Amino acid sequence: MDRANHAEIPAQEPREQVVYGRNAVIELLQSKPESVEKIYLQFNTSHPKLKEIVITARRLKIPCGKARMEKLTLISGTAKNQGVCALISSLNYYTLDEVLAAPRNSSPLLVILEGLEDPHNVGAIIRTAEAVAADAVIMIEGKGTPINASVHKASAGALSHMRVCKVKSLVKTLDLLHERGFSIVAADMEAEHNHTDIDWTRPTVLVMGAEGSGLGSETRKRCDRIVRIPMAGCVESLNVSVAAGVMLYEAMRQRLG
Repeated sequence: MDRANHAEIPAQEPREQVVYGRNAVIELLQSKPESVEKIYLQFNTSHPKLKEIVITARRLKIPCGKARMEKLTLISGTAKNQGVCALISSLNYYTLDEVLAAPRNSSPLLVILEGLEDPHNVGAIIRTAEAVAADAVIMIEGKGTPINASVHKASAGALSHMRVCKVKSLVKTLDLLHERGFSIVAADMEAEHNHTDIDWTRPTVLVMGAEGSGLGSETRKRCDRIVRIPMAGCVESLNVSVAAGVMLYEAMRQRLG
């Protein structure tokens, strides 16, 4: 018989909690699915309850990853994890309505991350967003890296101050923000205009596409402006977190006058 078990994650990842065990994870998915950042399962998921976890997680758009038993043991702190661990973040997410109801700036500045996979990029962008006093960083449920200990570390403490939102649909969120008067901006190295050519002083949403794949087609359709960052050297593009930093500091420069 499965037992519901809870454990603190090992010292190298102190900001996460772990729920392990088949019944415990199923119960968690049924009662508090919004708290689950990612699920790790053993490579062989032929057990009926592991299959149920995979199917439920996919329906809820919760990221799943495969891991060897050694890693599952390290994450859970026990070899009796029954081949599954669910990571729960201690971060309290804000709703978009909460952010819009209490903006940090008279002309809000939002950053949307469209499925970034590298936690160091996510943490670095959150750090820069806080440095320029952006209103919030918005992430998409079920896409990209979870807010884990690596993100916390890369943000260098900024995650404790920056409001982070999770939304179910990027398309619906962009449509809503457009209706609220926000200008939606994204970057592409083939764009015609430079990032310095636009007005960053109005309410603005900066959308950063995923590493490698970039912006989704539906996201691109909803952008008011797609801009490029001029390059003078031999490289063709910048790392996504560096590109976000360049544009966010241009926004701050214009806003400070």
